[in-house]
Amino acid sequence: MTYAIQRPEIYEILDSKTNKIVYGCDQEWYTTKWQRVSGCGPTVATNMVLYILKKQYSSRNEYVELMRDVRKYVTPTIGGVNRTSIFYRGLARCFSNNNYPMEYRYLNVPKKAHRPSFDQIIEFINYALIHDSPVAFLNLHNGKVVNLESWHWTLIIESFLDKENSHTIVTILDNGKKKTIDLKQWYDNTANDGGFVYFANRTLLL
Repeated sequence: MTYAIQRPEIYEILDSKTNKIVYGCDQEWYTTKWQRVSGCGPTVATNMVLYILKKQYSSRNEYVELMRDVRKYVTPTIGGVNRTSIFYRGLARCFSNNNYPMEYRYLNVPKKAHRPSFDQIIEFINYALIHDSPVAFLNLHNGKVVNLESWHWTLIIESFLDKENSHTIVTILDNGKKKTIDLKQWYDNTANDGGFVYFANRTLLL
């Protein structure tokens, strides 16, 4: 079975500078080197805002302006946005300060002890997607997933079962691109922490 957000077309952005379609905002759109290097968390938070507000703009500059605004709340430390708490607390303030209060849920995945099971992770992700909420995904180590950058945030918009190996595959937005990754491979092989976050109205939350 496939689980997915209902309106993925919101993330189809015509980049007014390249005249090409990209999928979600790209941290490379930030204007300073530090903003670009540390920008994955704020960029994913911006993509989450776009979907929750069902917002589309006509120019890249408008998206960049929103990225800058969100970054004031989801602000990288010297280590980036390397904890889910930086992400969800900052984005919650962003929504609240703009008179759009939202609730959040998070699921941390420690590298060793007290990890949730993989089934718990899939249940968390699929519940969010069923209720039309994309899921922010933090991984501090890519777990041998070759097309997944370590120490990085991406946004999950779909999950489905690969019948050949019975692994759950997720579709992510990553710096203007759509990718599919084997989440079980990440879970089994990651050598560092990770986590998942989604936002929704209170009535939809577990």
